This record gives sequence, C-alpha cells and structure tokens, in this order.
Amino acid sequence: MSPIHHHFPGQKENERVQLLVRKHWITEVKSAMIIVTMGVLPLILAFALGGFLWQRVNPKLFWGFILAFLIYFLAVSLSTYIHWLNDELDIIVVTDQRLVSQEQIDLFHRQVSEANVSQIQDVTGIEKGLLQSLLHYGTLEITTASNDTLFKMENVEHPHESARRLLDICGKISPPSA
Repeated sequence: MSPIHHHFPGQKENERVQLLVRKHWITEVKSAMIIVTMGVLPLILAFALGGFLWQRVNPKLFWGFILAFLIYFLAVSLSTYIHWLNDELDIIVVTDQRLVSQEQIDLFHRQVSEANVSQIQDVTGIEKGLLQSLLHYGTLEITTASNDTLFKMENVEHPHESARRLLDICGKISPPSA
C-alpha cells in the first residue's frame, strides 16, 4: 500500500498519510433534499399563487410576501450550507504514526482527537439497512487502548474496507505479539 500524498494541519515532518476516511456522497444528497423540500417547493407555490395574488392583492402587500419568501429562502440556504459544511469537514486521517479525527460539530465548534496507531485495539465497519448495503456506506468505530476512547464516524464510504485497511496499517506498525 503506497502512502497518500496529502498534507494536513499539524502533520509532523516525517509523517506520511496512509489512509483518509471521508463521508459518503449520500450526505450531500441529503443536504440537497433539505433545500429542495424546504426551499424550492415553497418557491413553486409562490410563483403559482403569484399571478393570482398580483391581480387581487395590493401590490405593496404582494412585494411584502416576496420579500418574506426571499428572507425565508436565505435562511434555508444558510442552514443547509452549514449542515453540508459540518458533514464535509469531518475526516479521519491515518498516518504511519497516529490517527487524527477532525470532527466539525457545529459551525464554530471543531473537535480534533488523536491517538497513536499502536494504541488502536479494535476497528469496526458497520453497514445497516438496504440503502447502506447497496451504496456501501455506514459507520466506522475505532477503539483505542483506553476503553473510553472511541472514534466514531457515520456515513463513511466503504466502512468494512476502511476498517480492514486501518487494521493492516496497525499490523505493519506494531506486529502482533504471540
């Protein structure tokens, strides 16, 4: 397995990235569904009623409705962007020395956790349900030597393959003792 040629903030000078774990593209589809449901459907309703309202309602009131809808659409777009950004910035980087988990919890709340690769004890890839099985995405859980440390990322691309590759990296770094 050849190292991946990426760099990340806080990377040590002699450290090489071995594996990047990102979220599956289905999370972007979910964000798109939110904006379509919450934004575009009311827009279609506004245009459908627009011609009807234009003839029967005071034009100033009509433009008030348009302004209210634009503010609503701006709020939906901003909320969807923040939701997408929170998913897009979640990443697990595995180097030849350590595991770094960067999780964007909220817009201004970021959590970075790390552990030595030699501390990793268990890695689990989970695919639940029909959609996850068909599109090969799910949850990746990583347990370290301290039992309370659990790195968990949901909606990961190929969780079983990522778990296998991570265990292979751990095996190369610290061979199992008999």
